[in-house]
Amino acid sequence: MHLKDEFSAVGALKKGTPCAPFEDDLMVHLGVESIECITFFKRLQFGDAIFHSQMYKRVSRRNNFTIAYSQGGCRVMAKLKFFLVGETSRMTCGAVIAPMSMFSGALCESHEVMGNIVNHIVPLHQPQKNRFDIIPLEDIIDVCLYTKFSDSEVGYAAHFPNHLEKD
Repeated sequence: MHLKDEFSAVGALKKGTPCAPFEDDLMVHLGVESIECITFFKRLQFGDAIFHSQMYKRVSRRNNFTIAYSQGGCRVMAKLKFFLVGETSRMTCGAVIAPMSMFSGALCESHEVMGNIVNHIVPLHQPQKNRFDIIPLEDIIDVCLYTKFSDSEVGYAAHFPNHLEKD
């Protein structure tokens, strides 16, 4: 289903509850009277890239629900919980995210061979369990690949993943 500009919902669209603890906040943010006025979906196509939310369970081999998005002119990272469309006087499209704060230590000041600063791999803390934000689809920059190692307190998000992978 085409949403707007280069954004399209992929797969099933479901009205009603996402089974989340923040339904009241969603209704207030979107200005709707009932959760039934909100349609939820799990995948979004933006140009050639497919974004999967954390609720999408078909792809389990890798985490591809981590995104880079724009916040106040800066690139920040988050886990996508789900996408939504609010039926208000105007169609409101967005994503519910769990923001991830950056780890204060640098990953690598420079690459030994290339000499460049390594900025496409970012060390991140896990998101706080009860902190969620709603962002407009236009703020999404790109999908990232996230990995967490068992012996580390931080995980790592790599920007510029392969957009040609299949489910």
